[in-house]
Amino acid sequence: MAMGQLSSLGLGSGVLNYDVIEKLKKADEKTMIAPIERKMKENIEKQKELVELNTLISGFKSPISSLSDYSTYLGRTSSVSNDSIKASVSAGVPIQDIKIDVESIAQGDINEVGIKFGSRDDVFSTKDVKLDFYTKGKRYVLDIKAGMTLNDVAQAITDKTNGEVMGIVMKTGGEKPYQLMINSKGTGEASRIYFGSTLSSEPIKELQELNNGDFTITFKDKNLNEQTIDVTLDSKDASSQDRMQTLVQAIRKAIENNPDTKELLDSDINVGLSEDNTSLILNDRRGYSIKLGGNKLSSLGFSTTETKEEALFNTKKPVPSGKIDASITIGSVPLNLATMTNEKNTSEDNAKIIAEAIENIAGVHAKTDGKGGISITSEIGEVKITSDDSKGAEFLKELGIKGGLFQDYTRLQEEVFNFKNLQQASDAKISFNGATITRPTNEINDIINGVNITLVHTTEPGNPAIISIGRDTEAIKAQVRDFVKTYNELVPKLDELTRYDPETKIAGIFNGVSDIRTIRSSINTLFSKPISFSSTGRPYSLVDFGLSLDEKSKMSLNEAQLSNMINQDPQKTIDSFYGFDRKNLFGQEEHVDGIFVQLNKFIKTLTDGSNAKLNLYQDSLTRDAKSLDKDKIQASERLKTRYDTMASRFAAYDEQIAKANNSFNSVQMMIDQATGNNKKK
Repeated sequence: MAMGQLSSLGLGSGVLNYDVIEKLKKADEKTMIAPIERKMKENIEKQKELVELNTLISGFKSPISSLSDYSTYLGRTSSVSNDSIKASVSAGVPIQDIKIDVESIAQGDINEVGIKFGSRDDVFSTKDVKLDFYTKGKRYVLDIKAGMTLNDVAQAITDKTNGEVMGIVMKTGGEKPYQLMINSKGTGEASRIYFGSTLSSEPIKELQELNNGDFTITFKDKNLNEQTIDVTLDSKDASSQDRMQTLVQAIRKAIENNPDTKELLDSDINVGLSEDNTSLILNDRRGYSIKLGGNKLSSLGFSTTETKEEALFNTKKPVPSGKIDASITIGSVPLNLATMTNEKNTSEDNAKIIAEAIENIAGVHAKTDGKGGISITSEIGEVKITSDDSKGAEFLKELGIKGGLFQDYTRLQEEVFNFKNLQQASDAKISFNGATITRPTNEINDIINGVNITLVHTTEPGNPAIISIGRDTEAIKAQVRDFVKTYNELVPKLDELTRYDPETKIAGIFNGVSDIRTIRSSINTLFSKPISFSSTGRPYSLVDFGLSLDEKSKMSLNEAQLSNMINQDPQKTIDSFYGFDRKNLFGQEEHVDGIFVQLNKFIKTLTDGSNAKLNLYQDSLTRDAKSLDKDKIQASERLKTRYDTMASRFAAYDEQIAKANNSFNSVQMMIDQATGNNKKK
């Protein structure tokens, strides 16, 4: 019954009121509800303390887990004797000193275009020109249109090669401070950029001995006279481990031995190798023809024996058929096409007629492609083609030719590009413990497994860089220090939670929980447990490594003793902390767990997995909490039902008492009236 319904209770009897019911209810609550609430409060406190205990155990477990992991003992430190290299090492690399002489570092190719500009937006060329270069096994031809700016050309170079070659506008100073740089993205000899004429071989599978006449190369010397270089190679060099580099050196030596080509080496004449070091590359930066010969040319992988002469231009469309009523001028010679052609001529007929006429002009050559097209070359590297009338202009337009001066690469190199190589792409060369090694990059990680080397600059002769690789003992010591620290945080908490004072009869909240009460003793037992390595040698315990427990179970560490043990006998440290393998009585291999492996396994029984002891205990507390909450609700409902019923009965009794009282009062009044009347008489 609600409280409002009880507000008039007791008016009839003066006894059966709400206060009586409330007193009775509170008495019942003390016997029925209060014990459940005490248990609920105790459960909450246990869960709170268990969370804190788990946190401390987790902190304690961390260094134990590290010290039970074999990789902890594989940590390495490295130091370098000078700043010519940087080095980092991976875990487990053998302890050693590595001596490295850096003869050269890997470099990228840096080239400048000779012409200078006053602004990045200056026009690069007033006429159409082609930029032709070869790198990483691929030839690139870039059409530079008249009117393109310096910035446009730089970006076009980068875009054409997908960033493998970068066009960069540099501000170098002077009256016209801007210059175009053409640089390789990567480093190493394979990143070289070859301008001009280039011949490359197929991969050379086997290199043979080369005698006079076996392999010849013809270059133009500084006076533009042809010089034939005879390359020789003895059988020992041909079969050497670095045979391709040996071949390159043999070619270089032959070029240097010729007084007319010696000065051109590495400036105008270049020799290199492909990215995979299997193909030979020959180059004339000036753009002049390179010719090959010899008895063993095919074994060197050359299917082409001469660089292709590039035409000054090729007509983009066939020559018209029939009579051509137009007049053009080649160089200074006019050609009246109307007098040379007739109505019956095919396109190819007209192309042959015009080509023959051009061939009669001194220093200019022309040929047809069999389809009505014409290509023109010039002995001086240029030719001027103009129209003499409007019909001539229309004829050139039909051929897809824009009249003007046409120049080949040799002319463009002299007048427009004038390339200068500022830095030649080259491999890094180092001497590792006496062995010479080349790599295309300054990041080297394939000489010794787990050792990463970065070359910074060359070393001085006789002063190699020494990489000293040592054991990272500091990591082990740091974990041991953390082990001591977390132990000293955990044990006082365990003592507080499991204590019992016989005098005061006060017990810790987990005093009766055996799985928690035995944690400290189990840890201390493992701490003191010796590890035997053999039947004859004395066993080791953590005490030998400077760890000790006082009478109050406070742990301390003698760091000097720990360092001494680790440095003097690192293997004994690993065997004691991690464990070791041995053969049992049956000759079978077995692993003996070290102290920290055993501790780690014990901690896992407390915290890891659904069946871990503390996890099971946490589950039981959670179940108890739910059960107590349910018990409290049920007890409260029983009390409410009981006192609602009691209030209803009290109300009924009160009503009856009120009626009785009213009847009694009526009789009393009648008596009082009768008594009063008698007294009056």
